[in-house]
Amino acid sequence: MLLKNKKITGNISLHGDKSIAHRAIIIASHFPGIHIIKNFPQNNDLIATLTIFKQYGLKYKISKNNIKIDSREISLIKQKINCNESGTTARLITGYLSGANIETMITGKKSLLKRPMGRIISPLDTFGVNIKGFNEKLPIQILPSKKIDNCNYIVDIPSAQIKASLILYSLHIKGKNLIKGKIETRDHLEILLKDLGYPIQYDQKKIIIDGKGNINKNIDITLPGDISNASFIIAAAILIKDSNITIKNMCINSYRMGFISAIKKMGANIELMNRKIINGEKIADINIKYSDHLIGIKIHEKDVPSLIDEIPILSIIANYASGETLIEGIGELKVKESNRIEAIIQNINRMGGNTSCNNNVLKIEPKKLYSTTINSYGDHRVYMTFYIVNMVIDGEDKYNSKDNIYEKSFPNFLNIMEKVFI
Repeated sequence: MLLKNKKITGNISLHGDKSIAHRAIIIASHFPGIHIIKNFPQNNDLIATLTIFKQYGLKYKISKNNIKIDSREISLIKQKINCNESGTTARLITGYLSGANIETMITGKKSLLKRPMGRIISPLDTFGVNIKGFNEKLPIQILPSKKIDNCNYIVDIPSAQIKASLILYSLHIKGKNLIKGKIETRDHLEILLKDLGYPIQYDQKKIIIDGKGNINKNIDITLPGDISNASFIIAAAILIKDSNITIKNMCINSYRMGFISAIKKMGANIELMNRKIINGEKIADINIKYSDHLIGIKIHEKDVPSLIDEIPILSIIANYASGETLIEGIGELKVKESNRIEAIIQNINRMGGNTSCNNNVLKIEPKKLYSTTINSYGDHRVYMTFYIVNMVIDGEDKYNSKDNIYEKSFPNFLNIMEKVFI
């Protein structure tokens, strides 16, 4: 597909937010009933979560973009489960099954076995869970304990996955469970539980979960569009002349807006319209226009958790700004599906750029880039980032046709790209 002299335009909608979908599947599995999740994204990570609960008796049917879940016959018994390549699945399910206190072996594909799990294992161990990891990585073994305690933990890593894992653990543990510390991260699980009537209280300082509680209704929710997936379309629209596109019904959760805030500071022509709240989540349409007066900015470490997944594509936008961009506190990027710091630097510099990292500060100095064949490093966000930059450079989508790693999170990525160019 040659895209030269074309622009991004129109009105589109995207499949639902992956982070919310993971959490909705687990909650739908925990509370027996027949549940509906609309605008469900059928990507590899979510299929991994569904497949695990299917082993415990979950029944589900996907029709078009909706999924119907029947969890009335679930029985949490001894199992060996495979999280495939999904780190979110592994961390959330470890917390959930630890609270269930059943014998479990948790493993995954080779790429997942390299990712850190000590941050989940450590708090669970303090509660009395009989849990062991292999050098603080998968595989993880959980054995039944005579007694496990209520969650009372101060989170020292700002991670939504750690926080969600501890909340899911707490669902099984009768009485008050308390989480404090660095909890100002995406709060989709808290929002979902509260919307369903579960006894949970939370603010920026603490979360209190009443274990063994119930919800007052079956799940029937519509997932908003995934802002992490939208970021690639947004970047292309900002950087390709005469572009003007609206992405409808997007999640604008306060802890997911770091990318939008950053590019607005850079001078991106972007507007949020038709704001509303659906199932407790903030939703809006996002309009993006070509922006030709971008400036470099400094992003502080405290702001990184709200844009951690978007740093690769943000680094490309920064390359087209006037002046350098600095992004502090990016160490977490080393332990994603790839070492994303190295992937960003090596790919940009191979294209003629000047990007470096010292003391966990990424520095992007704008320089003319030249297109090259994509090296995804086995990472879906790296693939999509450098697919976009090739299109921006010369309108040609250079990629390895055998590399389909983008299907991990955005299976219809290429179809969407073809749709929005005219």
